[in-house]
Amino acid sequence: MLSEKFPQDLSNLWPTGVTLNLEERMNLQLSFYKIFEQEDFEEVLFWGKIKGVTKDYYIAMALNYKGHYEFPNKRFFWCTSQNWTFAELSAINPNDKEHVEKFNTFFSGEHDKILVPAPEPEQQEGAEEQGEEHEKDSLASTEEEKIPAKNFTELDRLAYVVRAIEQDCSVVPEGSFRMTPSHELIRNKAFEGLSRQDIRDIKKYFHFRNVQLPEKREQLDRDDALFTYDFLDPVEKDLPKGTWSLQVDHSGNLATLRSFLWPGYFAFHKANSDVFGGVYIGEGVKNADLPFML
Repeated sequence: MLSEKFPQDLSNLWPTGVTLNLEERMNLQLSFYKIFEQEDFEEVLFWGKIKGVTKDYYIAMALNYKGHYEFPNKRFFWCTSQNWTFAELSAINPNDKEHVEKFNTFFSGEHDKILVPAPEPEQQEGAEEQGEEHEKDSLASTEEEKIPAKNFTELDRLAYVVRAIEQDCSVVPEGSFRMTPSHELIRNKAFEGLSRQDIRDIKKYFHFRNVQLPEKREQLDRDDALFTYDFLDPVEKDLPKGTWSLQVDHSGNLATLRSFLWPGYFAFHKANSDVFGGVYIGEGVKNADLPFML
């Protein structure tokens, strides 16, 4: 949800019951301006809220499209109601995946809480000695950079979970973005929305992320994406089947998509308009049992 329009956009999720109170909306609007002060971002969006036991985390996403090949640069910021001051989430460590899966439970709201302590120096030295027994790469540097061990905190988990939800869930309607001849993704100013009939079709919704499916990758490589609007990964291809629920309100003008993989993510689109968006408001817990429920 674009920061300047997020209160209005949030109201479009009324069929789901998702909302924020007046205090949250007012403080977030003021906090978004501070992100623009940090850097000249092209867009700042309200990404969502991850509920904690003691405090909730509020997440914003900043985007820069220009100068980025095929997909904009995404950066994430977080704050709590304690001070409403956004700070940037750090980059994730791929090795944290195991820790994240181990702690697939409610967040406490204490960002500096240590979930997994860093290994003791003796343990780290032992692991390094075992690594030295393997044959060294002849092309590798003679002096390998050693990454110091650090504690795995709740803030590290938050950084990983936010990006995982964004990767699995972020949804946009077909035609809302287009690819330029210089392979930069931009918002389609000519987008007038899906028809009342098309908003009911799950095939008309796509993931707002770097393309992953091989057939879509080939489409981009052939430059066919310049002439079509279906060059992103389609939501209908997500596994397991049944990951998404698509509903249309009684008027037939408002469609909402609900994720069963990450309960709390909702996307919406108004027919025959450029109004669309998505938000996550939940506990940050992945439904690992989904394959067995469908």
